[in-house]
Amino acid sequence: MSFAIVLLTLFALLHLPPLRRLPALATPQDRAAVAAGLFFIGAGVMHFAMPLRYDAMIPPQLPSPRFWVLLSGAFQVAGGVGMLLRRTRRLASLGLIALLLAILPANIHEARANSASHVLPFPDWYFWLRIPFQLVYVAWVAWAGGLWRIRTRARLEAHG
Repeated sequence: MSFAIVLLTLFALLHLPPLRRLPALATPQDRAAVAAGLFFIGAGVMHFAMPLRYDAMIPPQLPSPRFWVLLSGAFQVAGGVGMLLRRTRRLASLGLIALLLAILPANIHEARANSASHVLPFPDWYFWLRIPFQLVYVAWVAWAGGLWRIRTRARLEAHG
């Protein structure tokens, strides 16, 4: 949920008049993609900056937790960079959606661990609440990457 706040804050900041006049931020979908890109780059970098904290999130059935932490961090950074560029956005969004679904077991494991080893300093209930937000991130990335079109009322009326 704190990640959702970060994502929404980035999206809101990109709506500020000086920024939204930039060609790369011309539409709300562009701003959503750039916000997602910056969000995932930041999240991925955290995997390299604090790998010990992320190691605890890896389910015990997987060998070499550090490998999975660094691999998921690298994919987050790569997907984030891909979201920044229009021509790679669609492919990046597919990759990030696959990643979000792949890391879901780690988030469930973290919620079930019910321990003080959480990556984030939040109460245990927070980690259960975080799981449904994965679907929000999937929807965000799908829309921002052009995989899912949201029809506005004006578009619906124009097209009958």
